[in-house]
Amino acid sequence: MKKVIQWTVILSLVLVAGFFGVVLKATLFDREDGVRDKLRITAIMPHTDQGYWSSVTEGILAAEKDYSDQVNVRVELPQLNYNVKQMTELVNRAVAAKVNAIIVQGIENEAYLAALQKAAEAGIQVIFVDTDIEDFVPHLYVGTNNLETGIMLGEKLAAVTQGKAKVAILSGEENYPNLEQRVTGLKKISAQYPDIKFLRLDYDNYDALTVMNKYNLIQEENPEIDTLICVEGTGGQTLGSFYAENPGEFSHILAFDYSEGTIQGIRTGMLDGIVIQDTHEMGYRAVEEALNLFLNGGYSANCIYTDVKWVTSSDLDEEGHYVP
Repeated sequence: MKKVIQWTVILSLVLVAGFFGVVLKATLFDREDGVRDKLRITAIMPHTDQGYWSSVTEGILAAEKDYSDQVNVRVELPQLNYNVKQMTELVNRAVAAKVNAIIVQGIENEAYLAALQKAAEAGIQVIFVDTDIEDFVPHLYVGTNNLETGIMLGEKLAAVTQGKAKVAILSGEENYPNLEQRVTGLKKISAQYPDIKFLRLDYDNYDALTVMNKYNLIQEENPEIDTLICVEGTGGQTLGSFYAENPGEFSHILAFDYSEGTIQGIRTGMLDGIVIQDTHEMGYRAVEEALNLFLNGGYSANCIYTDVKWVTSSDLDEEGHYVP
């Protein structure tokens, strides 16, 4: 019965992809006046920063430049960072504007997903970057394989701690599948290394002040914890920027994402290492695949994983900079 359901879902995806392709071909390039229309894409980014989401946006705009005769992109941002209500309003606005594709982060929020479902029902491509919603049909995901990356991070944890650690995890917010998958993958290391114990999970709400408060609170409430793992970018960026040298409260800190702060943290010894995601490629491929559906009637795949790298002080140049 399960196989029948799986094949039914796959067939539905194929039919929907074909439908999108036919509709777009009929409405974009076949105008009676001979003017060449472009694929209209709205990219709704949750945050403006000097690192992760800025790099995703740069990738999106780079693809628009490379395909300028075929694609037009509008980048939208909520007034408040990660404000899901405002992002939902931006989705509704894009649907009303009858765009051809929407690029968004996947977030487990009922109103947000309902708005995206209306977009899909209106024939608009829904493309998730950074965070996937696996049971949202139809859609494309372009980004990190977060479960496998969590497993990789667990292996790095075992290596730097020699398989013995008392660990606190600092995440962003609840109900973000990408972060939950990273934590799930990370904790799998305990099966191989029983002396690695995960004692608490805290959330920083993507806020630098909260990061510092949690950093101090963990030490006060659980002084036995010797290792901190930040599974999203704000933690490592904040700690790396704040401390000119490692104060030694934690023996090891592992973090996520490229920024000036995290590279400084590696340089000073505050951070053992960071996971760097290919955020530029996420944005670029999202636009490329939206166009691919139009031109060829389908995506390269329904799930496209981008690369990740583990970066430590040994990867910095003589001046302490990281060059990809």
